Formats: sequence, structure tokens, C-alpha cells
Amino acid sequence: MKRFLLTYLLLAFLVPTTCLAQWRIGVSAGADYNFYSRDKQYLTDYHYLDQWGFAVGVSGRYDFFPWLGLKAELNMTQKNYRMTRYTYTGMNYRYWNYYMQLPVMANFSFGGQKVRGFANVGFYGGYWVASRLTGTDYNAFSKPIEIIHLDENGMNTKRDQRWDCGPVGGIGIEYRCAEHWAIQLEGRYYYSLLNARHNSEHVKDPAYNSTIVLQFSFDYIF
Repeated sequence: MKRFLLTYLLLAFLVPTTCLAQWRIGVSAGADYNFYSRDKQYLTDYHYLDQWGFAVGVSGRYDFFPWLGLKAELNMTQKNYRMTRYTYTGMNYRYWNYYMQLPVMANFSFGGQKVRGFANVGFYGGYWVASRLTGTDYNAFSKPIEIIHLDENGMNTKRDQRWDCGPVGGIGIEYRCAEHWAIQLEGRYYYSLLNARHNSEHVKDPAYNSTIVLQFSFDYIF
């Protein structure tokens, strides 16, 4: 009798949970704004400026309850920045950095059937895939001084830390436009915990990225 009662209670818990569970897949695209901060040490005439970029991705989500789900997303996110040096000729470097990221987040939602608010909270891992350096520099030893136009690989494997990770969170709103389709608008924030540069033996000049993303996503709900 006790075994029967235990089995019944277990099934009573699992069946509603299974019925409520729901899969969805989606695609997303949007713009991001990256904040690049670096300890400049003695490089006081170097200035680092935040830059815009883009983010695109694909995602999957499993809803355990109407208010709770687990979401994973594979995305390509730019973490760009600009470096200038105020000299009599001027120096302007623009770095276009491409990161492949995998955030895994708990999804909390609330609201009605058509319109719902939500929040995503979790952790992400990433890898710095590629970098492009554009801009201008100068050759002070030439007469007259030569202005150099740059368009080259911006990655230095000895200097740059290619792995990335940190907490991620976002808030947004969802509109259920059809039985199996939903549109979302989300603002998300990535905070990197890893130094983007390898420290040298003589100079420790850590640099960190933090990135705000504003993106639309289109989800298909099974």
C-alpha cells in the first residue's frame, strides 16, 4: 500500500510537470555597446572609447512551468572599442572584436497569455574568435611625417586572452503573435570576469569588457 501511494504521488507530480513543459527555439539579432576598461599604468596619453557593434544568435528554451524555464543561446557578439592617442599628428585605432558566446540562463516570466514580461539570469562562456584593426597611425621618423592607414589582423596571441566568461542578465517583454510564434525584445548585460590581456612579467595592465545588448528574437514554440 505504501509503495502504491508513493508511486501515485510521484506520478501526480511528474504528469502535470510534463504537460507544462514546453520546448522553443529561436533566432535573435540586435545591437550592442561595449565598455572597454583598462589599467593604463603609465600610458596616460592613451584613451579607450566605447563602441557599438552587433549580436546575432540562435537559442533553445525548455519551460518547466509557465513562469520558469532554462534557456541556452549560441551567439556571435562584437566587443569593439577605439583607442586614441592625443599627439600632434593623431593616432586612432579601432578594434573590431568577434566573440562566440554560450550563455545559459534561468528564465522567469510573468503576465498574461499574449503579453508577458521576463527576466534572464545566468552565466556565459565565450571565445574570442577574430579581431580586425583599422584606423590611422604615423611614422615620426619620416620627413615629412607619414600617415599610415591600418587594416590588418588585430589579434596578438601572446598578448590577448581569448577565453571569456562571466555573469549575464537581462529583462524584456514578449508578445505571443500566434499559437506557435512569439516576438521578444530584450536588454541584456554581459560582465566579463577574465582579463582580456595576458599580464607580462614587467607590466600588469588588466583590461575588461562589459557589454550591453538590445536584441529582438523570434521564437517557435512546439
